[in-house]
Amino acid sequence: MNKKYLKDFAFLAGVIICCAITARVLAGGETLEEYAQKNDKIPEVSAVASTEQSIAKESASSEASSTEAAIEASAQISSNKSVVASSYNSSDNSKSDSSDDLSNEMSDGSSDRFIYQEDFYSEPISNEIFKRISGISYPVDCSVPLDELRYLKLQYIDFNGDSQEGEMICNKSISEDLLEIFCELYQNGYQIESIKLIDEYNGDDTASMLANNTSCFNYRVVEGTTRLSNHAKGLAIDLNPFYNPYITYNKDGSINISPKGSEAFADRSSNFPYKIDENDLAYKLFKEHGFTWGGNWNSVKDYQHFERSK
Repeated sequence: MNKKYLKDFAFLAGVIICCAITARVLAGGETLEEYAQKNDKIPEVSAVASTEQSIAKESASSEASSTEAAIEASAQISSNKSVVASSYNSSDNSKSDSSDDLSNEMSDGSSDRFIYQEDFYSEPISNEIFKRISGISYPVDCSVPLDELRYLKLQYIDFNGDSQEGEMICNKSISEDLLEIFCELYQNGYQIESIKLIDEYNGDDTASMLANNTSCFNYRVVEGTTRLSNHAKGLAIDLNPFYNPYITYNKDGSINISPKGSEAFADRSSNFPYKIDENDLAYKLFKEHGFTWGGNWNSVKDYQHFERSK
């Protein structure tokens, strides 16, 4: 071998030995293998992994807590919303109840009631009253709008001298006049046998007259004609009709008296109770309020009848 190469090899070997010695000195006299065995990295990795797992668990726990808190908060919000909704619905129901109350008030007519005096008032036709008159005094072909009619409650003195409650339906244009007239009749002890809706007699005018019932509205024609009566418009009143009959005259000089059985009261020159003439209080009151009396007519005599145009 060339001496030159031997010299170079020896120098390289010396460098290697010097590096090894230096490394051992720096490692505290331990070999690299011993250092590696003594300072095993696996526990460190485990520790790191454990730490990471711990951190992950804490994070997961924190997230779970946050999630639970979020769920709880969400539930609370939902609960609050339910409470608010319930409260709102209750409020809405109260408003609805109030609206129903208002609707009922309007439907029973009392919201537009006119009170003349205690126990003397008028109001629009309520649902309850309409049910009573529908198909009877107010037939399906009635051309008079309901809002043109008024229901009257009033007091009267009957033939026994007792105070009674009466009811009547009339045109709204004369409702206040009738309240005033019947109130004054009542205060003066004027006797009236009955004041009921003609529907109590199935809308039969003859039956009502036979019962001496005082009434007003009845959608019907004038007896013996096809012409609507003023009763059909609620503008005519028949008062104590049995004692104040309706009389028509025939061409042969004979007369017809309605209702049957009231013939004794057709002679108006006779004196008898409950007769309406020009000295009668009812006659005077109705005349003062612009009513026409059927007893003053020429072609017929309708002593029970008072009417007025609108």
